[in-house]
Amino acid sequence: MRYKALVAGLLLGAALGIAARRRSAEPLGGHQGRRLPVETDDGAVIDVDIKEPDGPPAYAVVFAHGWVLTRHSWHYQREALPAEAMLVSYDQRGHGASTPGPGGPCSIERLAADLEAVIEAAVPPGLPIVLVGHSMGGMTIMGLAARRPGLFGGRVAGVGLISTSSGRLAESFAGRTAPVLLNRLKARAALIDASPRFLRAGTNWPVTRLTAFGAKPRRRHVRFVNRMVAGTPTEVMVGYFHAIMAHDKVAALEALSRVETLVMVGERDRLTPPAHARRIAAALPGSTLVVAPGAGHMLGLERPELVNAALKGLIRRSLARGEC
Repeated sequence: MRYKALVAGLLLGAALGIAARRRSAEPLGGHQGRRLPVETDDGAVIDVDIKEPDGPPAYAVVFAHGWVLTRHSWHYQREALPAEAMLVSYDQRGHGASTPGPGGPCSIERLAADLEAVIEAAVPPGLPIVLVGHSMGGMTIMGLAARRPGLFGGRVAGVGLISTSSGRLAESFAGRTAPVLLNRLKARAALIDASPRFLRAGTNWPVTRLTAFGAKPRRRHVRFVNRMVAGTPTEVMVGYFHAIMAHDKVAALEALSRVETLVMVGERDRLTPPAHARRIAAALPGSTLVVAPGAGHMLGLERPELVNAALKGLIRRSLARGEC
């Protein structure tokens, strides 16, 4: 039984000497690949972006982003993963360039169905898949495991769960205090969404800095996340907050025991605290747990070298396991 609790410095050592603080080749949010609109069974249109290798892909990595973010939150991972990979990132419904659909309740189950549609439309049959989800995106993967457990150990060879939870977030501080505020915002949604985005971003800044980041974040990272938050419609923000609070997929973790699984969290994550990552890892004794000292919720931006190294390790293990 393989269970690891790794300190970030162990993975950062070599990377810090070469790649630490290296500037991105593209401005944040600047990556664009082949666009693929995917229509879901209820009429939503999911905006998918595919970065294809020069030759035939060896495997696909599918990224599912978090609440009030967009596919661009995977900026550093998109440019760092191996050249032989097909990288599929998409905007969750109602976020970024994806439409919200015809209405109805926001749910993790609906997002899981969307993820399945993205996989079917974007990934060629027979190509091994590694699913990587951040926050609500990790919950989306768990929702897919509940919906289609047979995919795991079949098409899906590995899973990366970053800054996420399998349930019980309603018991957290945010779960007890935020619903009243968010419901007030929903009541004023038309007025809020009609205001200039730069005003919303200015208002959101202190909350984004406090809740999304750990110690000493870069200002450009806070600005980048804040722009994504400000661009999310208020009804989508509130609706999926309640979906996250209702999320409970502990039972679905059993399907993940059939694949390589990586669990990562920031030591100072205020939205999905380390206790939630440890609970997932405890349910998956063969998983790898990484806790990043000083980091907050936006681990892929705050500690890109660490996340990229861990994801490369996950991919290697997943592909090797599939060959056994």
